[in-house]
Amino acid sequence: RVAGDRERAAAFGVEPREVARAVERYMRGETATEYVDFDRKIPFVVRLPDADRRSLDALREVRVRGAAGANIPIRELIRVEDGVGPTEIRRVDQARVVAVYADARSDDLDEAVGAIRAALADLPAPDGIRADVGGENEEMRRAFAALALAMGLAVLLVYMILAAEFESLVHPFVVLLAVPLSTLGASIALWATGNGLNVVSLIGMVVLIGIVDNDAVVKIDFINQMRAKGHSVRDSILGAGRARLRPILINTITAMLGLLPMALGIGAGAQLQAPMAVAVFGGLFSATALTLVVIPVAYSVVEE
Repeated sequence: RVAGDRERAAAFGVEPREVARAVERYMRGETATEYVDFDRKIPFVVRLPDADRRSLDALREVRVRGAAGANIPIRELIRVEDGVGPTEIRRVDQARVVAVYADARSDDLDEAVGAIRAALADLPAPDGIRADVGGENEEMRRAFAALALAMGLAVLLVYMILAAEFESLVHPFVVLLAVPLSTLGASIALWATGNGLNVVSLIGMVVLIGIVDNDAVVKIDFINQMRAKGHSVRDSILGAGRARLRPILINTITAMLGLLPMALGIGAGAQLQAPMAVAVFGGLFSATALTLVVIPVAYSVVEE
């Protein structure tokens, strides 16, 4: 650490800024001129050789011109101290940052982040210093926020399409009851297979929003057709249950069988996509099983 001695500099008639400029000029260099080569400008930087720039003795011999024109050794104008400083300064959002890197020993990122936060809680930071967990954790939070927005938009778009199809603002809510039913099955399937909530499994849940509504749409549309022919609500629900049970089961079973190889993780790279297939598989199973009971009951309650 080089600090200027203002009193000695004043005695020699040297301004402190001239001392700082001399150190910077000799150590960092100064552009003397530029060589123009067609469309390029090549600067000529003059400074001490690398060996001298790393030598404290060479720094002490740097000369500064005084008021009377004398060349004064800079050692007479500075104080040199040994200290510790950063090799580089990083800034994030205009704040100085020191990055500490670590890799999780397991695949559970939440567990690793929890352990870090627990360790930081036992080490209160001084005033003006805070600790933030970034890296993959920050990317995961951003991805979850984006997927939450996508899920909300998917529900809204499905509702708008159903409202236009049924010409009703109430019946789409009955159809959308299949979404939480599918989420329940997807969560249980992910837990049973040891897959946690991640970006891939959440993508599967977004996909479920557009898939699990099909069975409810088929059933409610058939109920409305029977009611238009003059049947009662109860008879229409029972008739739709008998007439639409077989196509609903066939549709769901074929979709689940198609997802089974991906859910089992067969083939190269399948482990990455397995959580999505598991989420869709479990969501289809629970939504179909519960939709056959919940949707007719909800329709009956709404109509009453």
